[in-house]
Amino acid sequence: MRHTLRALACLFLLLLLPPTVARAEENPVKRSHALAVLGEPALPEGFPNFPYVDPNAPKGGLVTLAHVGTFDSFNPFILRGTAASGLTGPWVSMPGGSGSGTSVGHVWESLLTGSADEGSVGYGHLAKTIELPADKMWVAFEIRPEARFSDGTPVTAEDVAWTYRTLLAQGRPSFKLQYADVRDVAVEGPLRVVFHFKSNQNRDLPLMMGGLPVLPKHFFEGRDFTRPLTDTPIGSGPYRVASFDLGRSITYQRNPDWWAAHLPTGKGTNNFDRVKIEYYRDGSVAMEAFKAGRSDLRSENISKNWATAYDFPAVKSGQVIKRPFPHHLPNGIQGYAMNTRRAVFANRLVRQAIAEMFDFEWSNKALFYGAYTRTTSYFSNSDLASSGLPAGGELAQLAPFKASLPDAVFTTPFSVPVTDGSGNNRDQMRHALTLLKEAGWTIKDRKLVDASGQQMSFTVLLDEPSLERPTLPYTETLQKLGIDAKVRIVDPAQYQRLTDDFDFDMIMMVYPQSDVPGNELRDYFSCAAAKAQGSSNVAGVCDPAIDALVEKIVTAQTRPVLTDATRALDRILLWNWYLVPNWGNLEFRLAWWDRFGSSGKPIREGINFDSWWVDPAKAAATDAARGR
Repeated sequence: MRHTLRALACLFLLLLLPPTVARAEENPVKRSHALAVLGEPALPEGFPNFPYVDPNAPKGGLVTLAHVGTFDSFNPFILRGTAASGLTGPWVSMPGGSGSGTSVGHVWESLLTGSADEGSVGYGHLAKTIELPADKMWVAFEIRPEARFSDGTPVTAEDVAWTYRTLLAQGRPSFKLQYADVRDVAVEGPLRVVFHFKSNQNRDLPLMMGGLPVLPKHFFEGRDFTRPLTDTPIGSGPYRVASFDLGRSITYQRNPDWWAAHLPTGKGTNNFDRVKIEYYRDGSVAMEAFKAGRSDLRSENISKNWATAYDFPAVKSGQVIKRPFPHHLPNGIQGYAMNTRRAVFANRLVRQAIAEMFDFEWSNKALFYGAYTRTTSYFSNSDLASSGLPAGGELAQLAPFKASLPDAVFTTPFSVPVTDGSGNNRDQMRHALTLLKEAGWTIKDRKLVDASGQQMSFTVLLDEPSLERPTLPYTETLQKLGIDAKVRIVDPAQYQRLTDDFDFDMIMMVYPQSDVPGNELRDYFSCAAAKAQGSSNVAGVCDPAIDALVEKIVTAQTRPVLTDATRALDRILLWNWYLVPNWGNLEFRLAWWDRFGSSGKPIREGINFDSWWVDPAKAAATDAARGR
């Protein structure tokens, strides 16, 4: 009786509380300096700076970089135009990208920024604090009062809300996929913005909204956001566009009044006074420019160059340093993606036959100087990669879709053919012809034809001449099967238009991954993305089982559930042969003129060029040697 009276008294007191107080007790809110998708951020509140930077790094100097391609816009958030390099993301792009989750741009910044030594985490940058309730139905960001755009205008909650609404309505169609689980955005004060969610199942949403680039409403209002931007942009970042020649070069100037220079997320970063990016139409010309000292640093992703092109005098004398940087990032997968919107690639057996004809062992020996290993998972270099036969939780994830999946998903470990590297791949050809015959194709007059006598024909679309080197031997091998396989190279702007419209047969595609995959998988593999212009679903993947597993991954609240669902997804993607698996390695290869300083601390991402600086003494020596 006594316990009953006590419970009734507590209930009576609770009823006397204002509703908002009662709800707050039922749904406590956590205020934090950082967000992590799973687990906790490694750095505590009040950390002085990222551990891989030198907080006392000197400022100054000019850095000249080379970029292959062109640009005609300063707006990277729309389909139209080709945006200039350096506006968002790092100065030096590494194959596979960053797994940190969010990033600070050079012109436009986000509410949170990632760490180069952690995965799927964001630390408060434009946002001073983050609020997340226990039920995770919303996230709130309190913007730092000192945050400013480069014209001195304060960054406000209204800028955040306007950016979200504008990207949703007028940005690339992929934004609608990424923000599909956001119900609305509310401005609750000059510096407080709240994103409400449709459910609490999408664990990535708080971090994703923290990674929203914040654009200045006052600058874009009155402009057509969907048109390429050719006026000098205004942003909140450490750099401003100082000068440019559309399509040829762009120079960024460090803002000496950058509002975040003394923040833990800003100290020791963005140390160069000026960064000039010169554009070249051809990669070989860019290489010669580096050798001649016209650019200061080069990220090398061509194995032949790495093995043979760095024997010029400056390397031998030590003026140019050539070094690999090991990384610990998930590799994702690279391969020739087949556009299943095209009838020629609609049949899985045809795709398998096409994929099995790629002779990696010969390519690695004859073309790549043994620099690579074969990639056989969409989540390579991580514990999320499938292997062997499905069992346990992974098998349980696959079981509901068994009737619609290839039998091999359950009976056969996935593998790709392994040859002796001689180029004599008769066994591959015989097996490929067996698959093609089963799919309704036959050899007639040395041509592979369908029932109507039409020869199989497709074109591999490329935007980089260096990719011809591995692609031409591959198409020549396919031609031995009677396939009319061709290669077409176009300039980067045309390539972007064709791929945005899915107007191609086959392209080279990279699917980067993170430690905690999530919403990006919708853009890569969902039915909705297959129909969305400009999405990353270049293969046209549309399968109910894949859609369901992507949602399982997005909503997974524990690592075991995430692991099982991701391995199951990996296995289905592999056995559907949407792409021809290519190659990869576990290092980034960099060459630079010896004029830089860095902390020298090894990090998860291998290298963080944004924390380097120009060493005045070294720069004077190399500049004199180059005649600058």
